[in-house]
Amino acid sequence: MHARRTALTAAVALVATIGTPFLVAPTASAAPAKLNDDFNGDGYRDVVMLGGTHGKDGRVTVVYGTSSGPGTRVQVLHQDSPGIPGAVEAEDGWGTAATTTDLDRDGYADLVVSSPGEDVGDVQMRGGLTVVWGGSKGLGSGTVFNSPVPQEYEGSGDAFGEDVVSGDFDGDGDQDLAATSGSRAGVVLLKGPFTRTGGKSGWSSLGGSYGYLWAANLVAGRVTADAATDLYILGSDLQSGTDDVDLWASFHRGGSTFAQRAGTVRVPDDEGHQSGDILSVGDFDKDGYGDLAIGRGYETDDHERGYVTVQYGGSNGPDTARKPVKFTQSTTGVPGSSENEDYFGSAIAAGDINGDGYADLAVGARGEDLGTQHDAGAVTVLFGRAGGLSGTGAKSYTQDTSGITGTAETQDQFGANLKLTDYTRDGRADLVIGTNEQLGHEDRWGLVHFLKGSAPGITTTGSKSYSVTSLKLSYTRLGGPFAR
Repeated sequence: MHARRTALTAAVALVATIGTPFLVAPTASAAPAKLNDDFNGDGYRDVVMLGGTHGKDGRVTVVYGTSSGPGTRVQVLHQDSPGIPGAVEAEDGWGTAATTTDLDRDGYADLVVSSPGEDVGDVQMRGGLTVVWGGSKGLGSGTVFNSPVPQEYEGSGDAFGEDVVSGDFDGDGDQDLAATSGSRAGVVLLKGPFTRTGGKSGWSSLGGSYGYLWAANLVAGRVTADAATDLYILGSDLQSGTDDVDLWASFHRGGSTFAQRAGTVRVPDDEGHQSGDILSVGDFDKDGYGDLAIGRGYETDDHERGYVTVQYGGSNGPDTARKPVKFTQSTTGVPGSSENEDYFGSAIAAGDINGDGYADLAVGARGEDLGTQHDAGAVTVLFGRAGGLSGTGAKSYTQDTSGITGTAETQDQFGANLKLTDYTRDGRADLVIGTNEQLGHEDRWGLVHFLKGSAPGITTTGSKSYSVTSLKLSYTRLGGPFAR
């Protein structure tokens, strides 16, 4: 998870001149993968966990899917893995963020792992994206795509890739990558298709619509009704011409004008974290337009009780004629009560849990106290319906919920990270929950839970859990964030 202070410091310190994009035209081949996270082409989604730690830098853990969800086949990746470029070094930040998609149109999803702290030659913190290519046996060798932004100051990089997302942003049918940059570019679009020898179809900056774009967090999804992928950028314009540096969710509509800002949503700047799993897009009212949910779990104005705000979408992006809707633990129907340091909204994820066509929203409250157990954590599910999300019928889950492995304990932080995706191919999104649980008296941390979606909602029947112990891993921590 990257911190606002680090990104803001990099943004102010590193000013780059945006040059003319170079063009390398790769050759497209087979039809793209049907699932953007099926690395071995077996028809089941695979889970990518970024929370692994070891020695000098991070590890990425992949659990391959089965008909009943994530299974027992595990693959661990780091920069000393065979076929992965580079070497494990302190402060590379390999695994800071990740996304999955089929970049070379070979029918297998690929994994994109960022390393914003990576030094390139004499340039410190140049940053880069490692694409680990999928195939019939799963993930294999990798190719690095470093920041394409020219460096204005000798020896200084732009921490490329503190966040990265994928999608067909320019609407040409090929998958692209959008990654944050500490330069004036703010966000860089790398255009697909890509090749394993480092080819791509060019790049462009999204910073042209701003004085100086500082981008803390990205979320990609279908907001408008066309086929191109849209993008929201949570951040600020550091040279907006005003005395205050406001926080915005800036909307970029997919298609030929993607590089230009098409709308903005004002976001309360509560001086809390602006990063992590706090942005999600889902059609909560089933009107054909994607809605933006923003978790504000770390706000400080109200003692970090936390809340979630939803801006509904329309034909041209955010429908600003509809006022944003706010949800807290004091909202009618939402279980529990709003208390100091609950961090309600510290992680969120959207998906259709019950298969009714309406997106639902899972909300983590990693600081929720349960009796005498401080920061045990809880996850609340809000259901979509006609008119949008509602607290009516909301359900809450903890490690004391029947069927969920473990027991709620102090500092478990159940719900620290979340992901909603249909892993079992039944048309309903399943919930993956990350925790910070200590495993017994060992120096090992993190229990990841898998709960299935069903017609009534999330069910604990058939639930699974994963840890470094159960997966027989040698390192000390497992968990989120999860690749998007």
